[in-house]
Amino acid sequence: MSYSINELAKLAGISTRTLRYYDKQGLLKARRNPENNYRYYEESEVDQLQKILFLKLFDLPLEQIKQVMQTSPETQYQVLRSQRSKLVAQEQYLDDLIRNLDKTLATMKGETQMTDTEKFATLKKEMISKNEKQYGREIKEKYGDAQIDLSNEKFSSLSENELAHFKKLSAEILTELKNFNKTADIKQAAGKHLFDLHKEYLLTIWPKGQYSGEAHKKLGQMYVCDPRFSKYYAECTGNPDAAKILKAIIDYYA
Repeated sequence: MSYSINELAKLAGISTRTLRYYDKQGLLKARRNPENNYRYYEESEVDQLQKILFLKLFDLPLEQIKQVMQTSPETQYQVLRSQRSKLVAQEQYLDDLIRNLDKTLATMKGETQMTDTEKFATLKKEMISKNEKQYGREIKEKYGDAQIDLSNEKFSSLSENELAHFKKLSAEILTELKNFNKTADIKQAAGKHLFDLHKEYLLTIWPKGQYSGEAHKKLGQMYVCDPRFSKYYAECTGNPDAAKILKAIIDYYA
């Protein structure tokens, strides 16, 4: 079955403008009617559009989607399968969150009791999930899947007091960076104190034996090379040079 551009736009729930843009970008090339040069689409383009829209739902940039669509059907299958695994993990997380919230509500009514571990288990999963979504690919490229999985496992096992200490360290690091003038000497006590805070912060969540000065320096390098990290530290401290200062301190002491 073939579709005109208007028919396909209506079928897919998108605009004809979007289809024209995809055509222009080489993402979804329309066929042309030789009699009037109108665009039309066959079943193969319909299938391709479905995959494109699926990948868009997963927040992949169009250029990356285009690269995926230029690969073999087997590779496209694996990409979509990988995205499905992420959806299943998200579904499991939401189920856990609902169960945890239901138990919290029941506890508030005096119908049951929760252990301290139960109170924070799902919230820690959310923190891990958020971090994975924002920075997972870059961090895994630097440290590998196995080390990151071990780190996430350790974070999940933190007690209530350990989690509170971790958050306290995070807040103290931002406070110190906020007060650290870019002209200040990192060799002074304030620089060493900031390094010690950051190292303790990492040791709280990194598996035993994983820390090294080199690994610490790699993380500092990522803080300045990845604009998302630089933006995070700048916005949280009000200091546009915060990421650079932290990297310099790490490089000196690690």
